Amino acid sequence: MTLNEAKGLNKNFNGLLGLSPKKNEEKREQHFLWSLKEHGLVSRAMVSFSLTQNDMKDSPYALFGGYNSTQIIHGSKGLKTFKSHPNQWKTWGLLGQGMTYDRKYFFNKPFNAILDTGDSGLSVPPPVFESLAAQWRSDIPNLECKADATFCHVHEPCESVVKKVKPVAFQLSDYMFEITPEEYLFKARKNTCFFVIHRTEGKGQNANMYLMGITFLRHFYSVYDFDNEEVSLGVNTHSLGRVHMYAPGDHPRDEGNSLV
Repeated sequence: MTLNEAKGLNKNFNGLLGLSPKKNEEKREQHFLWSLKEHGLVSRAMVSFSLTQNDMKDSPYALFGGYNSTQIIHGSKGLKTFKSHPNQWKTWGLLGQGMTYDRKYFFNKPFNAILDTGDSGLSVPPPVFESLAAQWRSDIPNLECKADATFCHVHEPCESVVKKVKPVAFQLSDYMFEITPEEYLFKARKNTCFFVIHRTEGKGQNANMYLMGITFLRHFYSVYDFDNEEVSLGVNTHSLGRVHMYAPGDHPRDEGNSLV
């Protein structure tokens, strides 16, 4: 991530920050969060992010030492905490267990899911992408997904496409994260609509992962607890109605449910 403005830290504090989980206990003093804690600048080795996009009124920020409950739907109760899932990249992650389209599973093989505030996209393993594209084609027969193209697209205004396709949901570490079509469609040029969930690039294990970048994280306030190696996610206030979080089988739109 890039920090270009600091409040509460030295006025000249800026630059690139590496905030991956600890990799070497012997070098603990070189880790930014633990250094802040050990020097008494924060009480907890924790960082949280509120990320945004152009049509959101909020400004993006990072908060060191805690989190802002007012930025989360239902406050602290709206946070769901997960143990960071081990992966070969030794970064923050969850277990990607599958995906649904229109609340129906179309893929349920497990892959690692990496949470990356430094990546702008949202990508899925190649076999998941092929299954997802097939779901989209069932509603948009003229969808184009060339092997060398980054995104699927259709020569049709997004305003009409959004009425034809359905929400997608990621099952991550036994919890569902649903995104409405409005949030995964993008109008890049007149009468062409792009689907921004794309195939993870790379070879071998570097491709067989979910990469949950800013396209995903801008909707979910994220908290990273370095002492307990835990990740917490909650629907950001600026994304009310755009996304949903719920336990499998407990969709918030079902009668009687009150989850986000």
